[in-house]
Amino acid sequence: MNSGKLKTLFITVPSPAARRYLFFFPDCVGDKLQKLVAARKDYRVVFLVLEKDYKRYKEFLTRFPSANAIVEQVKLSFDKTYFQKLVRFFYSYLLYTNTTRILATMGMRPGEPPAGGNRFVAPLKWLIANTFGRLQFVRLKIAPILYYVAFKERPFYSLFEKYNPDLVFLSSMYDRFDTQLIPEAKRRGVKTIAMPASWDHVDKYYLPFHADTFVAHSEQIKCAAIKFQSYPSQDIVITGYPHFDFLLGDKSKISHDKVLSELNLPSGSRYILYVSGSAYCPDEPDVVEEILKWIDSGVFGKETYVVLRPYLGSRGKDKDFDAVKYARLANHPRLRVFDKRGVEDLEEMILYLNVMRYSSAVLAVYSTVFLESVVFDVPLIAAPFDGWSKRPFYRSIRRFEGFEHFKDVHKIGAIRTARTFPELKRALADYLANPKLDADKRAIMRDEICWKLDGKSSERIVDLILKKLG
Repeated sequence: MNSGKLKTLFITVPSPAARRYLFFFPDCVGDKLQKLVAARKDYRVVFLVLEKDYKRYKEFLTRFPSANAIVEQVKLSFDKTYFQKLVRFFYSYLLYTNTTRILATMGMRPGEPPAGGNRFVAPLKWLIANTFGRLQFVRLKIAPILYYVAFKERPFYSLFEKYNPDLVFLSSMYDRFDTQLIPEAKRRGVKTIAMPASWDHVDKYYLPFHADTFVAHSEQIKCAAIKFQSYPSQDIVITGYPHFDFLLGDKSKISHDKVLSELNLPSGSRYILYVSGSAYCPDEPDVVEEILKWIDSGVFGKETYVVLRPYLGSRGKDKDFDAVKYARLANHPRLRVFDKRGVEDLEEMILYLNVMRYSSAVLAVYSTVFLESVVFDVPLIAAPFDGWSKRPFYRSIRRFEGFEHFKDVHKIGAIRTARTFPELKRALADYLANPKLDADKRAIMRDEICWKLDGKSSERIVDLILKKLG
């Protein structure tokens, strides 16, 4: 710990998701911290980024220059020895949820092996979780010890020596960057705060180290942290989703007419936003094509279109797959492809948010886009079926219905599920005729899954950091 007056915070910037939550939008957590250290000389914040990300992340982290706001690049190796892989296998599968089962036996993408390798090893994973994983002593004591035995490298040692931090904030606790950082903080007794960078992380696999404080974005994530990661309730603080602050503010809004103009759509037209799942969902072109046929035949009235949002993930193979799979629809007059990524460009991201805001319905396969869309009270539809294909269950997108984090959403009923073309046609017709349909259920989803939408989530996170810094 620092013996002087200067209080030092380490905060990680390891992934695009974490950057979007905390560092991308104006007046975000990163901005608030930079303003704080510019105004007060007794605080110092050190942003930690991977060496390869330094150039593109640095601009977000130096918007308010200060000698006490520092960006440090870190070089990490993600290679593992056979023993390290064995230890990681053991502690990861101290948890075996329905999400884990899907990932471990079926996987996410057709043609690729399940997460963690061969699906025939799944019974062993289940056995570990239902024997050792039931013992809190193994989860809380043995797992960290095994990690220290297997992973002797200390890639963050020199940074801790240089800055002697008082607090470490892990902004994407499941990222490989953060999982290599927290052991060093634990070795030194430095206080830690950890946050998952997405609502679908906590139920996948077990982490061997607990942060002193777990930041949950909602009551749903708090319950998942208790149930799946063995966090005590008193160590969890609910803050809300910090990037929702911007979605709710006036700075995120542009006019409906401008959105239609940007999409090259006639004034007064309406559109269905289809958010692609790329290689996860190879049969989506069948679904989009059928919707376009309904539009052409006048089922939904005049001047109705489909806006296709290609896959936004970081994997090049997925983006390449997405580009090819919709090729046969590229020239359809009722289809618009919105391919501005918005990852680096704020104006592009604002445009995308407003494409979502003004859509007549958002259609996807169990995507996190439903979280943002429900903030705007847009009708939501999931289509978990394989178009005209008849795939076995382990390769069907029907398997995604079993994800743990979607169970609560299913119960609420805010997302209409269409498992056949006739059901999808009816759901779209209902929502296009009455956009307020199921608004009461979407309000429940906002309350239970999004938590407080008061524009103060970033402020709550910064207040928590200052409290823990003392």
